[in-house]
Amino acid sequence: MDLLMVQDRRTGRFVYTERLERRAGETPWEYVRRSVRREGQIRRYYTGDRLRFLVGWGVESVEDFLESYPEYRGPSEYARDEGRPSEVTRERMDPAG
Repeated sequence: MDLLMVQDRRTGRFVYTERLERRAGETPWEYVRRSVRREGQIRRYYTGDRLRFLVGWGVESVEDFLESYPEYRGPSEYARDEGRPSEVTRERMDPAG
């Protein structure tokens, strides 16, 4: 199971999460295509430079994701630096390595 997450950089709060699962009979390629399309839909809905889009591969929950990637707990260091412009990033993490 994978998670699609939208995080507010300034507060560290997750404003959206969605579980992504491969459907019965769906090939890995079909799953990836569907997942990328869904991510695009979410990116169009959630706009703004304060947001960070994350995909956690092989995680069951936000808590599992944060356990593997504690750097995403709380506000980001990048957002705290008011002198630099914020930008929307797309980061994909695989806790298996």
